[in-house]
Amino acid sequence: MKNTYTEPEAEAEPQLEEKEVRSKKRFSQTITGLLNGEFLTREGMVKHMSYVVFLCGIFLLYIFLGYQFEQIERKKSQTKRQLEELSAEYKTLKSELEAKKQQSNVARDIASLGLIEPISPPPTIEADPSYFEE
Repeated sequence: MKNTYTEPEAEAEPQLEEKEVRSKKRFSQTITGLLNGEFLTREGMVKHMSYVVFLCGIFLLYIFLGYQFEQIERKKSQTKRQLEELSAEYKTLKSELEAKKQQSNVARDIASLGLIEPISPPPTIEADPSYFEE
């Protein structure tokens, strides 16, 4: 037997290359399996199919609730804008009514109708309290 020396670097490089090739091959097989649906027929996937369906249902529910939330928020902002418009309209109409109810404006408006505002108070009619008793 003869002892010989081999360089470790020369031996290590092919192993690294083999590992890289294997990892690339494994990655390409995984992608191919995902794209053609082969992963769905494996025993582990079939065993856990009910869980996968449950997760899909939860995912669809999550999407649905997101759309519902957005729709509710749109309606809420639209209602808020309408409330602001109606509030402004209410304040405008209220101020116009207060202006029309002022005594000077009422007197001016009834003067155009030919009516005059009485200066003296109206006469009071006095009746005997026994008049209302029967």
